[in-house]
Amino acid sequence: MNPSVNHQNDRVWSVGKMQDVDKRRLVVEGAKFAKYVMVSDGVCYCGKGRLRFIPDKVKVNGELYSEMLLPRLVEDCKSLLPSGFIFQQEGAPAHTAKLAQNWIATNCSDFIGKDEWPPNSLDLNSVEYRVWGAMFERYKTF
Repeated sequence: MNPSVNHQNDRVWSVGKMQDVDKRRLVVEGAKFAKYVMVSDGVCYCGKGRLRFIPDKVKVNGELYSEMLLPRLVEDCKSLLPSGFIFQQEGAPAHTAKLAQNWIATNCSDFIGKDEWPPNSLDLNSVEYRVWGAMFERYKTF
């Protein structure tokens, strides 16, 4: 998700004009700091929920997570698994917030509380290793 490259200051050391140089011989640098996007999602063994894009410069705290994101995540769970599901999260600060834990206890019939989560389990963080690669491949024109 690198921004477009600005060629205004490109320099080419060659005989002749730049437009005469084969474009494959030019070196193109990527951005030093890539743009980023923050998303919320849910993943389970039988599917995935919808991606929820977080507005730029918004801090995801326990309040925002409980009011905006959790209801939608649980709605996706009910859609994917209408016969029932066990809700579990990773250890992000908004997920471990008391407000979020109370919301889940009130609105989910079955959940794994933060004190029962396995520590640092990569299996619970599938987004970091699978979803981002797929998004990059699909939207690499950004």
